[in-house]
Amino acid sequence: MLRKWTAGLLAVSVLCPAALAAEPARVEQGVVSAWTAVRSMARQSWQEMCQFVIGQIREQSAAPDGQPVAVASLQELGEQLQTAIAAVRQPPVFDVSALSAQAALELDVKNLYYGVISAHPDYKYAYDLQAERNGELLRCTIRYMPYRSGDYPEGFAGAPVGSLPELMQLARENIARQSVDIRITNTAMTVDDMNKAFQQVGGGYILCQLGRDGTTITFTPQNQLTHAAAAARLDEIDRLAETMLARTVTADGSAAQKAEALYTELTKTVVYDHRYYADRAAMPYDSTTAYGALHDRMAICGGYAQALQVLFDKAGIPCYTVSGKANGEYHMWNIAYLDDVWQYFDPTYDRGRAAYGFYRFAVPAEQLTGYQWDQSWVERLTQAAVLAYTTQ
Repeated sequence: MLRKWTAGLLAVSVLCPAALAAEPARVEQGVVSAWTAVRSMARQSWQEMCQFVIGQIREQSAAPDGQPVAVASLQELGEQLQTAIAAVRQPPVFDVSALSAQAALELDVKNLYYGVISAHPDYKYAYDLQAERNGELLRCTIRYMPYRSGDYPEGFAGAPVGSLPELMQLARENIARQSVDIRITNTAMTVDDMNKAFQQVGGGYILCQLGRDGTTITFTPQNQLTHAAAAARLDEIDRLAETMLARTVTADGSAAQKAEALYTELTKTVVYDHRYYADRAAMPYDSTTAYGALHDRMAICGGYAQALQVLFDKAGIPCYTVSGKANGEYHMWNIAYLDDVWQYFDPTYDRGRAAYGFYRFAVPAEQLTGYQWDQSWVERLTQAAVLAYTTQ
């Protein structure tokens, strides 16, 4: 009991001091019930367990019989909203008589909500909040993505998606459409990770995004193209990649041999579009895409990286683009699964080096001196890809 009290009250005092204002008996009851349940949460982080404890305390210390919960400050109100969002539930009705000086309380609450989402991006499944004040009472309604709340519309039949690779594949298969309905079955997937994964799809010609409520993937043509023209451009990229693959590799070659042959061909035959530095306004958009590399044989880093991704994918080598900085300048390169290891490739850096030896072909992260990128995101993406590959 002492250990439960110590851990519970420490969590409350650090993360939510306002909860201590509840009646002591109900606080004790909340701590005990919370830490009984925490025994089954061994895999959760300390912060998640503390947030769970706080939620339990608030449930026990809330006004009985559904009566409004009094809040004494905007900070306390924000903490209540955060606890509700973390638990994917609706907050109680609030007694805001102590906040009578807040003339625009609904707007203040909206800003509190934005602050919670900004501080906790993983909570973006709470995609909207509406606040309505009626005298001294405030009612907040939070709208949750159904994949977290389970509240799908009756009869909804979206395509099931349980991983980032499945999400990207579904997007590729439906890229010529305006949208496709989805039912996300993995509650651990975050909104930010899903939208980052979509950056691997569309080739710079069609923007893929998670719909506002998480039940659709939307497809938007870019660069002032019609949807049909953008989809046709992607089809042409596929055709060009297949042509290069056919003339460059042999069917009986190993994955490593295919990778080196395609990398060599790309870095030998595509030149850098120096208009990016000399006259950027004159540089065509295509130079930022695989189309510029494979059709015009001229591209900047985005074109090189996206072309290598398409080529490796067609050769059966899992490959993604990586965005970040190299020596302080925005840059794009690749990571690919070769010989059972994820390794990095930078065809832009190695252009024209085929006769002399490559510096950025199949290298570990430690060898990318001067590069900066979100390695935690890349690790999540590649781990999901390996899991999907090994469970096929």
